Amino acid sequence: MYKLVVSDLDGTLVNSEKCVSDYTKKIVSLLREKGIEFIIATGRNYKGARHIYETLNLNSVMICNNGSTIYDQNGNLIFQRTLDSNISVEVLEIILKENCVFLACYGTETYIGEGTLDKVNSFLYSPIESPTEISKDNLHSYTFEKIVIMDKDNDKLRKLSKIFNAYNEINAFISQDDYLDIVHFETSKGQALKAIANLKNIDLKNTIAFGDAFNDYEMLKFAGKGIVMANGFNDLKTEFETMDFTNNEHGVARYLSKLFNLEK
Repeated sequence: MYKLVVSDLDGTLVNSEKCVSDYTKKIVSLLREKGIEFIIATGRNYKGARHIYETLNLNSVMICNNGSTIYDQNGNLIFQRTLDSNISVEVLEIILKENCVFLACYGTETYIGEGTLDKVNSFLYSPIESPTEISKDNLHSYTFEKIVIMDKDNDKLRKLSKIFNAYNEINAFISQDDYLDIVHFETSKGQALKAIANLKNIDLKNTIAFGDAFNDYEMLKFAGKGIVMANGFNDLKTEFETMDFTNNEHGVARYLSKLFNLEK
């Protein structure tokens, strides 16, 4: 019997307009009425994910920054794992050398390279609000939970992924075609799911996970049932069950409705 459902946001639960459909809201509500917990697990920081959380009227923990942070139902930080500051400096120096733009997160704060706001915003659905601009001269002054490299050249991002994964202290993965995410090597959405399931005394075989990209891999692997969206990365589809619907077709909600017979 499944007791916990965890879902990625972008490319999975939300549509291309970054919104949750009314149908998805309805199904999540019906699911919770059956006593099954629904959790968000996203690469976004808390500030970027809170609106979706509130839209779904959730009352659960929330996994943010690809597992680097976990917040309780009141928005209190209950887990945090940051990147080593020296490693962050090395990473950012390579990013700057490769002429990629980046953003980094710590708590509700967002950091970008000096003079890159327009370039960073060109990759985002909505503009960043009041980011802190940092330069090569003051990189040592900051600590980050996550760094995101953005570039339209996916081959370049894959090359950088191999470079950064050679560091023992880093977990780097493609989260979208033009995004490369970097977090501490001991963190992932999957590790966060394991911790939450253990805390709630739920066997992982009684969990379901939905995702679409490589930052969802461990979460899909650890869950009792891991499901990839129809619009998900092909490499994931070879290893996990793939649903017939995309994020623009309310795929998660349709799958849950059928699995749990929510619309009698």
